[in-house]
Amino acid sequence: MEQIVKELIKKSLTKRLVGHGEIDTMLSNHTLVDCWLTDIMALGYNDSNIEKAVADIYELQKPMMGVFMYEKSIEAYRAQLFLSSNRFTDEIFAFQKYVELRDTASEEVVIWKVKEELENVEEGDFFYC
Repeated sequence: MEQIVKELIKKSLTKRLVGHGEIDTMLSNHTLVDCWLTDIMALGYNDSNIEKAVADIYELQKPMMGVFMYEKSIEAYRAQLFLSSNRFTDEIFAFQKYVELRDTASEEVVIWKVKEELENVEEGDFFYC
């Protein structure tokens, strides 16, 4: 069920980017959507608490840092999560709804509630902070 929720959120994020072209000079929109999904999940699991979400992401990324060209500071993750928390409130609420209901409601109900949280996202509805 989590995979379905993640796909719905990725679709919503992609919908926001319609008409904006590639928005970053170093990362493709596809890669950005994957990064944002990670942020959204961390914020959703941590009830939108940026500090707890930062700690989770930083701990997960630490073992992989040697693979990348540069290491990202915890402050960089904090800034990234702050931007995501402001840009993607609908997607964060959708993931929080999944976390809230996953153990008590049927898959059908959970998916319906997640879709309900995402229904107000409009094509091209992306803003730069």
